[in-house]
Amino acid sequence: MTEIFLWLSIAFYGAGFISHVLARNESRHTLQRVSTYILILALAFLTIVLALRIMETGHAPMAGRFETLLFFSWSIAVLNTILLFRYRLRTTDTLTIPVIFLALLLAAFSDSGVYRLPLVLKTWWFEIHVVTSFFAYALFTLAAAAGAFYLLREKTGTGTELGIYQNITYRSILWGFAFFSGSMLLGAIWGYLAWGNYWLWESKSAASLLLWFYYVGVLHTRMLKGWR
Repeated sequence: MTEIFLWLSIAFYGAGFISHVLARNESRHTLQRVSTYILILALAFLTIVLALRIMETGHAPMAGRFETLLFFSWSIAVLNTILLFRYRLRTTDTLTIPVIFLALLLAAFSDSGVYRLPLVLKTWWFEIHVVTSFFAYALFTLAAAAGAFYLLREKTGTGTELGIYQNITYRSILWGFAFFSGSMLLGAIWGYLAWGNYWLWESKSAASLLLWFYYVGVLHTRMLKGWR
């Protein structure tokens, strides 16, 4: 059953992207509405996939490649839907929907077996750590999409349109940074409870620290005159 709804979600995201691209040349916006309904259905199917996975495994879908790809896709899809209804802006879908589609496609060909969780992962500290991490990644993805369209439309876009892109980029980075900082704090607590150490100097931790400092720099330079 999980596989059926997963492929339905993939198919609907593919159809939603195609209708979104075609809608850019639709003067009456009929395809735009159709695309919106298709993407909402795709998110509904993906939510069902996550719910079924939780029922199968008995834990949040955050262990292994299959589950993390599902949750990452769902995080982007939820935030993208919020963005749609908040700003009525569809152009960022051109970048975010392919990311969701490819992540789900990769998940479909990943090992979806149900395995016993290691003891160190059987704690809600780990689950909250992963949830905040993936919402941070999803927000950074939205920021990248909005930032890319700001650069593409900088010469030809209206002031209102560019202002929306800039606002989405800034707010996504700001909230993403907050979630990411929270995930690092929660990860430190989880690490202490699991291994007796708040910080382990390994590749993933080092990459997270570098990413955190990068976004500190991004937010700081935005406050400087001429760097906004």
